[in-house]
Amino acid sequence: MNESFWTMQGYAIYIWPSYVLTLLSLGVFFIHSIKQFQKAKKLLKELSEAK
Repeated sequence: MNESFWTMQGYAIYIWPSYVLTLLSLGVFFIHSIKQFQKAKKLLKELSEAK
């Protein structure tokens, strides 16, 4: 790849951190949603057994 792709015409200082922040945010939301799903599944199982 050429140098201009990585430097992004001088705006790399703003663009690369925004990519990293976006990917980290998506990762956090993904992990949070998996934990919430597991919690909800456990609660549903407990409520189903209580009947």
